Amino acid sequence: MEWWRNKQIRPALYLLGVLVLLALTSDLLVNSRPLYCKIEGKDYYPGLALLWKDPTLPLQDPVLDSINRHFLWRQFDYDKAVFAPVPFAAGELPMSPDTTVRSARPGSFHPKPAGRFRHWLGTDTNGYDVAAGLIHGARIAVLTGAIAMGLAFFIGLLLGSIAGYWGDDRLRIRRGAGWFFLAGLPLAWFYAGAVPLYRAPATGYWSLAILSFTVVLSACIAIGSLVSRFIPYFAKKVPVPADLVIMRLAEVFTSIPGLLAIIAFAAMLQEQTQTLWAMVALIGAFSWPGVALFIRAELLRVRSMDYITAARGMGLSEWRILFRHALPNALRPAYTILAFGVGSAILLEASLSFLGYGDYNLQGASWGSLLQNARSSPQLWWISLPPGLAICLTLLALHSIGEILSERR
Repeated sequence: MEWWRNKQIRPALYLLGVLVLLALTSDLLVNSRPLYCKIEGKDYYPGLALLWKDPTLPLQDPVLDSINRHFLWRQFDYDKAVFAPVPFAAGELPMSPDTTVRSARPGSFHPKPAGRFRHWLGTDTNGYDVAAGLIHGARIAVLTGAIAMGLAFFIGLLLGSIAGYWGDDRLRIRRGAGWFFLAGLPLAWFYAGAVPLYRAPATGYWSLAILSFTVVLSACIAIGSLVSRFIPYFAKKVPVPADLVIMRLAEVFTSIPGLLAIIAFAAMLQEQTQTLWAMVALIGAFSWPGVALFIRAELLRVRSMDYITAARGMGLSEWRILFRHALPNALRPAYTILAFGVGSAILLEASLSFLGYGDYNLQGASWGSLLQNARSSPQLWWISLPPGLAICLTLLALHSIGEILSERR
């Protein structure tokens, strides 16, 4: 707990703790349905049901389904009702235009029912509640930063370890497995792209595409290993220039501006596949080179140390030496790039939403989409200031943690 004694890092940790808390409790803080209500003597919890149930699914109760169908959650005459502090759903507009308030100033009351519910931070030009979008945007920021950089960290850790520990001549594979792997890459790419979009929309499409790619490539490698058992030419082991290939690949990725590349790939996607998970996958796929370069540089230093030589002398396998002895001592610098990377991922997602890319279901429910809605009316300061301040403070906190970690290396 030595890092906790550093007073410079505490404000950043407190701020990130608040962000995570908002992300975990957003359904309790922002909810257009009552968390608890009593109708004709019966108790209901329609708002709490959102914690484990898709809001588009029926509530399986005729009274609640009728209220939901006619958007009467705030107008219904309950016996008792307890609403969330922000009783408006993030990014959700009622179908009835007379219940939508556009460009309302902070603290304005909602017209129906009059004088009961406030728009604490006002509404934007489309009628989205700013407070609801701000709190729900914290969840989007946490999901994007954690999952995108988790993916980037995994890819960078794997490729950086191979490049740094084995170099260009220490990793050897059977010729058959290598050839069939290279031949299987375009075949796996073809079958991944052949997944019918109309049968597997949104998240299901990407799951099937990744599964198809993995199955086809694994089958090609298995066939190559099988052929190597019967044909001596394919059974010979040859060195793989892993360091050369991985570093050239990292140079290609770092030479392309990440935001422009992600926008180009996002523009090629159809509208139903431009989901939050697709954007997270693209951000993670273009953020791994930094982690890989750090891991490679550390393993180039660690692999020549005496305790690695002693482990080889004891007869331990190379994979065991890598994961049990070399890699744990090379991870510390990667934590620094991880802190900076989370901030970059959050900023990339906000930039994509601001430019009109990403999940169309998150309009008014993420920081970037709120800033996009503020472009048409820059004089409405309450639309752009809260999400802009949230992005700024989050990035400052993450960069402060990254700088402190870099000083402790």
